[in-house]
Amino acid sequence: MSGKDGNKKYRDSVFRDYFNEPVRLLSLCNAILGTKYSNICELNINTLEGIFFDNQKNDISCTIGNNFLVLIEHQTSVNNNMPFRCLSYVAELLNNLIENKDKLYHKALIRFPRPKFFVLYDGDAKEPLQREMRLSEAFGGDGSTLELVVTALNINHGLEQPLLAKCQYLREYSTLVGKVKEGIRAGLTRKEAISRAVKFCLDSGLMKGYLEEKSQEVFNMLALQWEQDKAIRASYEDGRDDGISEGIESVALNMIQDGEPLDKILRFTKLSVERIQKLADGLKS
Repeated sequence: MSGKDGNKKYRDSVFRDYFNEPVRLLSLCNAILGTKYSNICELNINTLEGIFFDNQKNDISCTIGNNFLVLIEHQTSVNNNMPFRCLSYVAELLNNLIENKDKLYHKALIRFPRPKFFVLYDGDAKEPLQREMRLSEAFGGDGSTLELVVTALNINHGLEQPLLAKCQYLREYSTLVGKVKEGIRAGLTRKEAISRAVKFCLDSGLMKGYLEEKSQEVFNMLALQWEQDKAIRASYEDGRDDGISEGIESVALNMIQDGEPLDKILRFTKLSVERIQKLADGLKS
């Protein structure tokens, strides 16, 4: 893969790219829901672009059976504001399901699939195997009038997480991420750690077809992901915005190089028009 379409993948995460394939996503959905759907025709991927894509999160949403799943991956600590973010997200998703908006004013009840929200966490901060975050916590714990529950699942490699045993694809993905972390902890550079992790998975037959087809793209996606994650951790630890700004500007530079329109770059990065123009001018010099 080359050109603009290939470069766009570098701004995605391996998680989102890997599970954007119906067979893998179907397996993951079955593991999360405890279901046994076998026909990919029962799965409809309906991820909204430009909503959760930032330096910390990448998302996939889909309908399967009568369930509406929103899956978000985290590399840093789980964000306790995720229920509110999911509220905004699912409102737009449900709105998109109503082809005829006039039905909103009709007497008949409009029925939707059941929405369910999950964070799949693979960062370094200590998190339990599973915990729930509730929207009602933001307004004193009273969920009698409005509630949204997000289940956070720790999928770090080596943990006795039941979900990893239920989904081979998620287990193999967790191994890839875990091996990158092991390499970095052992003193390897980020690039060396990623290369060694990819080689380990290929030699072990993990994510084999995917990695054989997209090894260079995977390397670039992981490199960008770790660069952004490092910047975010630096901003948290030091109480500065310098690190996260660098990560955001890295994303902006990639988008400029891909020829993305200005309004899309503004929406993704939240940078000013002046800053984006300065970055673009720097590429020309």
